[in-house]
Amino acid sequence: MSPLPFRQVHLDFHTSPFIPDVAQDFEPEEFAQTLLEARVNSINIFARCHHGYCYYPTKVGKMHPSLKRDLLGEMIEALHRKGIRCPIYTSVVWDELSASEHPDWRQIDAQGKLIGRAPLESKGWQFLCLNSPYMDYLEEHVKELMELYGKEIDGLWFDIIIQHPDGCFCPHCQKSMRDKGLRVDVKEDRLQHNLLVERKAMQRLSQLVKSKLPEALVVFNCRVRLDRRVEKGIKEELSYMTHLEIESLPSGIWGYLHFPMYARYFAPFDKEIVGMNGRFHLMWGDFGGLKNQAALEYECNRMIALGAKCSVGDQLHPRGKLDRITYEKISKVYREIEKKEPFCEGARLKAEIGVLVNSVTEGTALGFSQFFGLEADEGATRMLMELHEQFHLIDEESDFNRYRVIIAPDGVPFSASLEEKLSHFLERGGALLLTHRSGLSPESGNFAIPGLGLEYLGELEFDVDYFRPDIEKVEGLDPEYDYALYGKGSRVVAREGEVLAYLVHPYFNRSWEKFCSHRQTPPDCKSSDPFWVRKGRVIYISHPLFTLYRKYAYLPYKLIIKHSLRALLPDPQLIVENAPSSCEVTLLEQEKEGRDVIHLLFYVPERRGKIDIIEDVVPLQNVVLKYRAVEKPKSIYLAPGGEELGFQWEGNYVVFTVPEFKGHQMVVVER
Repeated sequence: MSPLPFRQVHLDFHTSPFIPDVAQDFEPEEFAQTLLEARVNSINIFARCHHGYCYYPTKVGKMHPSLKRDLLGEMIEALHRKGIRCPIYTSVVWDELSASEHPDWRQIDAQGKLIGRAPLESKGWQFLCLNSPYMDYLEEHVKELMELYGKEIDGLWFDIIIQHPDGCFCPHCQKSMRDKGLRVDVKEDRLQHNLLVERKAMQRLSQLVKSKLPEALVVFNCRVRLDRRVEKGIKEELSYMTHLEIESLPSGIWGYLHFPMYARYFAPFDKEIVGMNGRFHLMWGDFGGLKNQAALEYECNRMIALGAKCSVGDQLHPRGKLDRITYEKISKVYREIEKKEPFCEGARLKAEIGVLVNSVTEGTALGFSQFFGLEADEGATRMLMELHEQFHLIDEESDFNRYRVIIAPDGVPFSASLEEKLSHFLERGGALLLTHRSGLSPESGNFAIPGLGLEYLGELEFDVDYFRPDIEKVEGLDPEYDYALYGKGSRVVAREGEVLAYLVHPYFNRSWEKFCSHRQTPPDCKSSDPFWVRKGRVIYISHPLFTLYRKYAYLPYKLIIKHSLRALLPDPQLIVENAPSSCEVTLLEQEKEGRDVIHLLFYVPERRGKIDIIEDVVPLQNVVLKYRAVEKPKSIYLAPGGEELGFQWEGNYVVFTVPEFKGHQMVVVER
């Protein structure tokens, strides 16, 4: 299968049956030429939408009532003439027409109510059950597409593959659960059944497509999630998909932290990645809402900086004419991406640090799930990005040999297999950073790895504690100041190793009966409870610093982690100087070309109103990069321009300066 194109568009077309003039202005040649001039080389086009109507002559479903032509077929023909790929989109769980005609196909909640949009509601969609006869209809729909368009189909893009996170109580699901020996009244069993149903649907559709079109792309949307329980996460579903797509509109429900977190989790997988944002100011279907040019640039450049291809979400007007201004904006970005592609093709995100996923997910994605522990993963992602560290998010099945340090943030339990794997990792010279309850055995309630010299005594009684870094000198922290910890931590005993800082407890916990001033009670005296402990290549911190950083962004937490990482990883692959924490720095390897590519990104989102906005792009000057090398590089230059950078040796590091860049800059190190 050939590599995925870098410059894609995902074209929505969820069009009400009350729209009277669908595709009236559609001109196939103009449509394809607009995309070609915008440098788009792949676009997801629509066979059937959330309203449930088809956009081609169908005998299985119903064509949109005002459509008078084979819109899908005309698009395919025109796009292929221009050399533009066009995978076909179809909606799955959201299909208003099928839900209205077949209420017996719908998902039902524990109160017996139909899940999704209620009769008098104007927002949301009705949910169809993947365990109902609806799947037979969906299969016939896909068969019809393959019969009509055959090898002209570049791929199938299946949207909304989700059962409700509390489980479905429809008659089909209740019977299926009983047949499988699962208990309908137990949520854990319902969630297990959800996964079985969702995965069976994906397997069924994937096999159907591959049986007829073995080279076609297959994508299932809404499967992106983090879960430390590997069997519950996306890894078990990779065989159904040709590649991974991360739907992530920062101004929608996702935010600017979502994409880099998932891209760093997917990076070690043997799958290509596509990032998807949107041209909308707000969210899908935001007609008349256009994203600022700077934001579109940032989001697409960020995708390639994390080893992904680009996809910009758009929605076609019902009359079928692409919006000129939208594609002028996309063209400006994609013309630059096109120049950068030679330095991105086949590039893989490098990392020296692996962050064990803390999250546990109830249900699947797209805002319908409940995540437990996600703030620790988000806090670790944000903090390490700000520290310019090179890292992946990993799980128990990941290859630990590729990392020099592993971080277990805040609440990662150590099963017997994880304990054994990490013990071997430490024996081979690796280093480990633990915070709060990470590292505890679910069976014993104490630290799983023998020899840490730590004993766990339980949760501290104080809602807010303090730490005083009076033993270890930490850059940016005063050794005599008591820094607040805005959340409960753990009480441990350090039998071995060195205590780098102790906790300072408050006089008392704040309550209705005893309180002092406006917030937490002030610190009393230094206690004998360790806050920060080191034994060899293991560092333990008693409080959930990553979760607390995600909530409060208190700089001392980041400084403690930075100091800990430099103790465990004194010679990182890349050191960044004279760059603000908001400058994002990633290191990718193009193995075939024998080079590393450093990406610098400096676009600063600002909260305005209810969303983060990027409007202004400010240049950065004289960013110093120190790249650890065994031998002298053949050359170091800026890409795509090719300007050579002078460099010098400093110990084991090649040192060079990027004189100035605006927004995004790539630096190529030819080994």
